[in-house]
Amino acid sequence: MNKSLLVCAAAVMISALTASRAAEPAKGAMINLSCLEALVTIDQAGLSGVFSFIAEKDSAAAFADLVVHNGKALKRYVGKLEKDFKGAGGVTGWDHDVLVFALQLYSSPLAETLEKPHAKLMTKMTDMSMAPTMSLEQVTARRKKS
Repeated sequence: MNKSLLVCAAAVMISALTASRAAEPAKGAMINLSCLEALVTIDQAGLSGVFSFIAEKDSAAAFADLVVHNGKALKRYVGKLEKDFKGAGGVTGWDHDVLVFALQLYSSPLAETLEKPHAKLMTKMTDMSMAPTMSLEQVTARRKKS
């Protein structure tokens, strides 16, 4: 009898603990610096708070979704990557992931709902998605040298 009472008490405590964790509001985390730089590039630095609630592993896909829905932002972002590519010889791993996700979106059924970028911009995106990847620190250091 005592063992079953202890088991029931433990189960109640575990469920109460789990429920209290589930009721806690989501907390923002650190934002990837490449993501922050990209948001500044497209004049959307105010979204950095929103991106702090997106898991880092998903932030590149979220940013890609943001820019494919805004042609002007996409053009600015690709322009920034082009400068990095020319100055540093590559792009960050995070930027590479953004390009890959964006290109996937443009080749998916969702593409019918998006404004298709000019062929020249798509070519730049494709070329830079195959560029060597490096850390943001490496890109920044090489940017300063050029």
